[in-house]
Amino acid sequence: MKSVFQKFDGIRPMAAKLGDVPPSTVKSWHAKGHIPSWRHDAILVAAAQHGIALERDELIHIRPDEIDLSQEAA
Repeated sequence: MKSVFQKFDGIRPMAAKLGDVPPSTVKSWHAKGHIPSWRHDAILVAAAQHGIALERDELIHIRPDEIDLSQEAA
């Protein structure tokens, strides 16, 4: 199963879909494997707006990427 970041098509696309979040912030979430809980609602709303199937549990327990996104430029 894809990670949260992969569901959004990568770090930069996720930041763009969230609107007010810089790619460097999303990259730090990716590197830490943790997204602050106060961001979860906004991420779920963005996912719904973009037709991305995402459950709150996936934001709490972030799955590893199926492909390496760690080198994606921020």
